[in-house]
Amino acid sequence: MCKKDILFIDTALAVQIPYDSADSSIASHTISTAQESGWIWDIGLRTRRGVGHVYSSKHSSQERAEQLLRDYLAESIGDKAKDLSFRKIDINPGVREKFRVNNCVAVGMSAGFLEPLEASALVMIELACASISEQLPANRETMDIVAKSYNDKFQYNWDRVIDFLKLHYVASKRADSAFWRDNRDPETIPESLQELMSLWQHRSPSEYDFQRKREMFSAASYQYVLYGMDYNHSIETGFVSDDVQRKAANCLPKTSS
Repeated sequence: MCKKDILFIDTALAVQIPYDSADSSIASHTISTAQESGWIWDIGLRTRRGVGHVYSSKHSSQERAEQLLRDYLAESIGDKAKDLSFRKIDINPGVREKFRVNNCVAVGMSAGFLEPLEASALVMIELACASISEQLPANRETMDIVAKSYNDKFQYNWDRVIDFLKLHYVASKRADSAFWRDNRDPETIPESLQELMSLWQHRSPSEYDFQRKREMFSAASYQYVLYGMDYNHSIETGFVSDDVQRKAANCLPKTSS
């Protein structure tokens, strides 16, 4: 099932950047930088940096995406960025309709792929392996029952990953390009996430907002994203009327720029 109507990223431009010297500093974390139609990853490895720009081809041309990537790299490697060539990777964000059929199970990227750096895919592999090993069908008669349970469980898990990824875009205050505005359009937001954000207009995410014992992301994960992005509840959601937003805005303390 294609999810491009929710998660717009469908193209990546990747490049390897060697360090200037053997003793160059290495970033201890992945750096992600938002762009007008996507974002750039920058991963420090032992002998090089892995850098790439993922973007929506609906909202940007390849030429524009390449220019933004060169501009980003020029900040660290200067004029060398002009001569770089990038590897283009097409992405089809989506998941399977069924993950288990009879005795065949899709695990890892054969089950689905949504966005680069989406580390929950690793967790999904661990959960799949645990489920397969602990719930091997005793006979052919029980195989369909196990398959149905597995498909229901992993459809729920993938839906939660989609909600969590989409949250990063929805909670953003950016409105300088169609990509960011379209991401906040309720038509592109899953109903499940809309319902949660309606709740979070009035309070923080709670463990009681989720249904499963083993959730892909706990309430704390949602709190980290919302608080880290300085999310202002109903004023930023787009799920309340303009009149309510104006009244709420008038109640906010005034800040100087």
